[in-house]
Amino acid sequence: MREEWSLYWSSSRTGTLFPPVTGRFGADGRGVFRGKDAHDGKDVLVRFVRSGITASTARWEQAFSVDDGRTWLTNWVMEMSRT
Repeated sequence: MREEWSLYWSSSRTGTLFPPVTGRFGADGRGVFRGKDAHDGKDVLVRFVRSGITASTARWEQAFSVDDGRTWLTNWVMEMSRT
């Protein structure tokens, strides 16, 4: 059984702690986390995916959905590597 994780984000400008996104890592090491958020004053679903996790690399991406998760628009991707 895979355990569910909660990821919390906060604003360094205001100190606001946002509601968590929840999800889990699969057997392939890919983590998918979803939650409710707002963008430009509109309610959206947000999805974070963590993948490609090795000793020296990782990938993080963020996507928004305005149609209750039927479609997703990826709007931020980070490719990380250890120097």
